[in-house]
Amino acid sequence: MKMSYPARSNIQESRRMRKSNWIIAAVLLLASVAFLWIWHALQFDLVDNPLDIVVTVVWWVVIAAACVAIHWAEKKRQERIRTIFVAPGLLYNSEMGVVRLSPDDEVVDALQAILSNLTFGFELAELPANSRVRFQRIVHSSKFGDAGATWEGDVVEVSRPDRPREFHDRNELASLVRGAV
Repeated sequence: MKMSYPARSNIQESRRMRKSNWIIAAVLLLASVAFLWIWHALQFDLVDNPLDIVVTVVWWVVIAAACVAIHWAEKKRQERIRTIFVAPGLLYNSEMGVVRLSPDDEVVDALQAILSNLTFGFELAELPANSRVRFQRIVHSSKFGDAGATWEGDVVEVSRPDRPREFHDRNELASLVRGAV
């Protein structure tokens, strides 16, 4: 299979950016420990005021909610990056850019290769310069892992955007995108 992938840059930067989500959670945890220590050092724990425990519980709920929100937002962002547009002879992904296919390439193999090579960075590839490109299908991969062993999502025909068809494995996806090249 010979596919032409665009050059990728700043892989280290994108990996560093992904770590920022964990850094935010760690900062929140350290702030909680510091506030708890200050609360104890100022002997607020000796005051018989039920508001103290309420403030503590609210603070921990805020931290838990922030961690859940960060995780949810990152998951949705990765789902958007895993979206691939399919046209005859080429594929487009927001991270990889335009990937040209030769006539003997299998579309599902190319989709799997693209998804396997994603770094989920924050830089977007350029849109196709040729305005005559007419995408036929949009493949949303909600789950992808283990080099394609886990692969779920849906395929949307551009001519019928109101009828997405779900797939739960590679074979179902292959039957949905057959004839796209």
